[in-house]
Amino acid sequence: MGSKNNLVSVRKSDFEVFQALAKDSEGVSSSTQTEYGQEIPPHKHWEKVTGPPILPPHLLQVILNKDTPLSCEPTLLPEPNHVMLNHLYALSIKDSVMVLSATHRYRKKYVTTLLYKPI
Repeated sequence: MGSKNNLVSVRKSDFEVFQALAKDSEGVSSSTQTEYGQEIPPHKHWEKVTGPPILPPHLLQVILNKDTPLSCEPTLLPEPNHVMLNHLYALSIKDSVMVLSATHRYRKKYVTTLLYKPI
């Protein structure tokens, strides 16, 4: 009629915890070389060492770094680009103060939160 998907066999012996654990470990291969582990792979000198990825250019356009025109209200910011939402921005440390900002959207409104930390 059809194929079996997600089939679970429950036996009375499965309710015995140690027997169930022993049964589960039977199917596990005992090879020492596994795909995941705590060992750091050896460095290959012939491979090019790359640094972190380059920041996309559209994330460099932080609206907090832009000057506001004299004709507009200084507390109102322009509408941010959609790629600028939900990112944490750290401004350069000036006068021993670090500034973090994040912009979020709720329906048609944008909220920018600033955190000031004296250093």
